[in-house]
Amino acid sequence: MPPGNATLQSRLARVKQPQPSGRYCYDISSDESDIDAGERMHTGHISWNTIYTDESSESDAEEDMQRPSRRDVVEIRLANELDPWDKWEQMCRRRAWHAVQHRGKAETTTTAATPAAESSVDEIQELLSRFQLHQLSVQKKEREAFEQRNASLWEGIDRAIRDAEQRAAEEAEQLANARRRQEEAERQAKIAREAELKRIEEENKAAENRKHEEEARKQEYEQQQQKELSDNAFRGGQHLWPIAKREYEYWRSYMTHIKEEVLPSIARNADWKKQCFAAKRAITPKVGQLTNSKAEISRITLAIADVLQQARDVPDKDAANRLHLWMLNHLSKCLIRQAEQEVAARQETAFPLARLVLGILLRGHAELGKVFIARLVKKCPWILAYVPERGMMGEDEHMKCLGFKLEGETFQSYVSRMVGISALYFACLQTPLDSVASCCGLPSTMSLEQAAQSVPELLRPVRMWIWQVRSMTLPVSQQAIVISLWCTFLEVAGPSALTRYKRQAAKMWTLLLEEGLHSKLGSRGGDEIQRSAEVRLQLILETWLSTKSLSDHASPGRDMDP
Repeated sequence: MPPGNATLQSRLARVKQPQPSGRYCYDISSDESDIDAGERMHTGHISWNTIYTDESSESDAEEDMQRPSRRDVVEIRLANELDPWDKWEQMCRRRAWHAVQHRGKAETTTTAATPAAESSVDEIQELLSRFQLHQLSVQKKEREAFEQRNASLWEGIDRAIRDAEQRAAEEAEQLANARRRQEEAERQAKIAREAELKRIEEENKAAENRKHEEEARKQEYEQQQQKELSDNAFRGGQHLWPIAKREYEYWRSYMTHIKEEVLPSIARNADWKKQCFAAKRAITPKVGQLTNSKAEISRITLAIADVLQQARDVPDKDAANRLHLWMLNHLSKCLIRQAEQEVAARQETAFPLARLVLGILLRGHAELGKVFIARLVKKCPWILAYVPERGMMGEDEHMKCLGFKLEGETFQSYVSRMVGISALYFACLQTPLDSVASCCGLPSTMSLEQAAQSVPELLRPVRMWIWQVRSMTLPVSQQAIVISLWCTFLEVAGPSALTRYKRQAAKMWTLLLEEGLHSKLGSRGGDEIQRSAEVRLQLILETWLSTKSLSDHASPGRDMDP
């Protein structure tokens, strides 16, 4: 055992108790204890670390071998544990030792890494330089791009402002031009309107002047025609024929208008046709029921007038006119058919028919006069005392114009029909309107003079004189039928003509008896019908000449029955 361990063992053996300071005490004498205590006061306590740290580094291994074993330390600890101070010293020594080792390693590492670190710093500085240069380049490019975009943006804004200002200027110019054009157009329109108004006014004035002049010429012409008609009617001869021809052609053309315009339009329209046929069923039987009774004449006149008025009250004016004309044409056909059949057998039946015609005219249906006369002229041109000229017409067509039926009609039948139709016409001429007004019922607001305006000139008494003059003038005076017509005229209208024309009528009839019957009236060498008519006419005229009256030969029925 080394000498140090022996000494340690001997000293440990004398340890009695631990001291508060943590130092170990030896079991020695009191003197020795006092010496040891004094030394401890001067030197302090001596720990294991103090002992070992004072030695050099070369003797560390050797001293480790001289340290107490684990078992010895355990035994010491069991005897007395280390105090916190010793533990703290041990910990400090370990930390100091580790710090010295760490510094040594750090110096070695620093010495070895210095060239590499310097090289890394240069690279870093170079990288930083390149990065700074790149960053400056990027910033420069971004600044240039921003400035370029900014310049482009402002250029676009300026261009947009210039374009907007240019468009606004153009629009303002266009508006100004449009306003100028509009003002010019309005000015031109105003000028044109004023010119048009002035032209219209001048035209109206000219038209009014022409109208007045035309009316004046027309009135003058009518007056001249009336005067010429009156003069020629009294003069007779060749002056009568132009007027008679114009009358015949006018009424034939009016009848053609009805046949070609009115009747086909009704036939094409189912509603109009239905209404016309209903009126036809109402009119036809009433004409056949007519008698000379005042009550019957009034009843039938009002009933037929109401039927005609219904047609005239249709809202459509064109339809009303066509329906009205169709019904008037049918009424005229019924009247003429009644004259051909019944009046030819009994002349007195002509008077109620005449009163019916005049009563409807006084009720305001003036168109009946035109339609009725057109029908009379078509069926019997002798009411005008006119012989239609043949001209370029064929024989059948000319015979039809004279009133013949083409189905093998005999002359006797023809004369009978012509006499019946003429009797109806002569009855209309001689019937006084006041007697008709008393039974047809005029409106309270209308006078007889006003109502008489609806009666045409060919149905007025003045036509009695015209007919007599024409019938005694060539070529009518040479027709075989003229003697039968003169007999009918004297029997139906003779008393009225004698009352109206007095001395003039007496002169006319005297001439007819002395000159006409003996040498000039009718065709020479006629048949039995004409000879019987001559005897009859001679008897009437001779009776008148002796009695100055025709009452013995006048047809009955001139006055209405109660």
